[in-house]
Amino acid sequence: MKKELTSTKKVNKRLRRTRWMKLKYLFVCFFKLSGKNDRNAWLRKNKIFGLFGEGSNYQPHTLPNNPRLVKIHNNVRVAEGVTFYEHDGINYVFARMDGTVDTKWSAHQSCIEIFDNCFIGGKSILIGNLRIGPNAIVAGGSVVTKDVLPGEIVAGNPAKVVGNFFDLMERRKRQDYSQPELSFEERNNKMWEAFSKKK
Repeated sequence: MKKELTSTKKVNKRLRRTRWMKLKYLFVCFFKLSGKNDRNAWLRKNKIFGLFGEGSNYQPHTLPNNPRLVKIHNNVRVAEGVTFYEHDGINYVFARMDGTVDTKWSAHQSCIEIFDNCFIGGKSILIGNLRIGPNAIVAGGSVVTKDVLPGEIVAGNPAKVVGNFFDLMERRKRQDYSQPELSFEERNNKMWEAFSKKK
């Protein structure tokens, strides 16, 4: 019984620490302190993730339950609404079934690593024990359950390969690269003009 209480105390202490960290992060997201990249500087400075590389941008307003199990390398963009599942709670169900509550079983956890030059589209879900990239794209709304190899573009549920990173880069260069002189309004008008010609 004493061991069970000690284990419960440790879990509760860890949960309080995690909740406090998530609350601080929300504060940084909603009450920017000194510029538009505050949250990324805060993530890096406080070593929230297992790794948070240079030039990376993390847009979600929530953190994974154990962000230390997530590594985000250099020049990675994680869009709003992306969810990381680096753990699951099924072990607690098993613990209750064999009557040990949480003295023998611990939460099942796994790592997620996103390598250089990757884009993770909005509302994607990344299931633990996977690697993405380098030079890979996860389309918005995808559910990624296995590794995304270098240079792949994946989409869907479950995510499947739908293209190549470098092919898309070349298409975007032709489409978007040489227009910095256009104003925001001019660029919008040009996009609508191209869209209206679409068959």
